[in-house]
Amino acid sequence: MSHDAAALLPTSAHVFERTLARAVDPTDVLGPSIDALHGLKINNPTASMLPYLVYEYGLGMLSPYLPNLYDLIGEGVDWERVRGTPAAVHQALGWIGYSASIEYAPPRRRYWNTAQLQLGRLRNDEADLAGIDGLTWLSIPLRSDLWRVWHGHDVRPLEYGWTSWGNGYYGDDSGVRLDGIRAKFSFGRTVYIDHEMTGAELTALGVWIEPTGTEALTWGDFSWGDFAWVDDAALARSRSMAAAMPTGTAWAVFFDAGGDVIGYRRCRARSGVAPQPGGPYRVGASYFRPATPAVLLFVEVLTDFGDGYGFTAAAVGFVFGAEPLAPHKPGAAWLPAGGLDPDLPIVALHEHTIEFGRTVRERVAAILRF
Repeated sequence: MSHDAAALLPTSAHVFERTLARAVDPTDVLGPSIDALHGLKINNPTASMLPYLVYEYGLGMLSPYLPNLYDLIGEGVDWERVRGTPAAVHQALGWIGYSASIEYAPPRRRYWNTAQLQLGRLRNDEADLAGIDGLTWLSIPLRSDLWRVWHGHDVRPLEYGWTSWGNGYYGDDSGVRLDGIRAKFSFGRTVYIDHEMTGAELTALGVWIEPTGTEALTWGDFSWGDFAWVDDAALARSRSMAAAMPTGTAWAVFFDAGGDVIGYRRCRARSGVAPQPGGPYRVGASYFRPATPAVLLFVEVLTDFGDGYGFTAAAVGFVFGAEPLAPHKPGAAWLPAGGLDPDLPIVALHEHTIEFGRTVRERVAAILRF
């Protein structure tokens, strides 16, 4: 479309004024540049423009979590449109590779505006916690406070008339807070061990009983596999060895990659058990219940937040019938290297990589078969 600057003048304008308006009109020179500005900051902004666009859109608060400014502009504008909704939380956590479900406190609670996140998986590294906390606080409604983030270990506070006694903490819930992070974090991870006790282990424990020499009958000629007939003597032998295990406290012992002891954790459960669907103890997909006499021994340990922090275990085993050495207190739950008699036999040693953290409780559950 042609442009005539003189057309903007009133009809009474002199011919000189019309000629001057056409002579000094910059449209032919500046027009193409002005037209090129339309959509420039949205469609294809230059790198030099990005800091100014971040300031214009008010996205500076997201820059610690999205350092790539192109990503920040593209994702941040969409995030601002849904900020204050669950969609904003899901979008923001997706930037750092996490997903979560949001749970708000019930209206009956004094702090009804608090929110909790159940992460879809355990955090990769402790450094990720600041991002999870910061992005969630920016994304939730202004009236809401992020109270806790958890995965794998969730113990709630006891509510009189609402929860079962002994099924929660008095006046608190599980988790710890780290410096500079507002939310509380509660993570749990489980290692399952199914171990057949060897003759060497049972001999070291002093419970080995020589077999009677009677071999179990088998159906070995059929295509569907081997089915063993266990005689009473073999069953009694297994039960006797299980019952003769050293009394006293059982401990899990954690080793680093070099074979050195990282620490010991007191077992919270030790019981002879039998397979039972829906039983209180679980190892993998199998459940067990206490039984006497039994040929299976269940042991379980649960570390506290911060136990072994700074170390990575490469293997875990168990020690039976041990008590802390001086100067450690008799009731200590976690002992460093040197806290137990180093000459005690270690059984059910299995290789497992366990990176201890300040916000993670490590659970090791084992079935020992005799």
